[in-house]
Amino acid sequence: MPLFGISINISKEVAMPLDNDQLKGIFQKFDANGDKRLSMDELRAAFAYLGAYFPSWRALCGLNYADANNDGYIDEDELHKLVDFASKFGYTVK
Repeated sequence: MPLFGISINISKEVAMPLDNDQLKGIFQKFDANGDKRLSMDELRAAFAYLGAYFPSWRALCGLNYADANNDGYIDEDELHKLVDFASKFGYTVK
């Protein structure tokens, strides 16, 4: 109902943080060559997609955090740790 003859449309947009399953799906989507491992370049692309300010830095930090066997890749066994790392930054649905 207009107040004093003025109609105001107020819409609230609430950014919903991505849950762990959504983050996992996004990371899996960026496995460009389908080898079930994420390389540094694939991580960089995924973090850029998520909206990281410095995707190269975030990818390097994520790799250091989650790469348990130090082979330079995130494999399926390490993906949960990468998702844990990424969930701390509150990436939201676009």
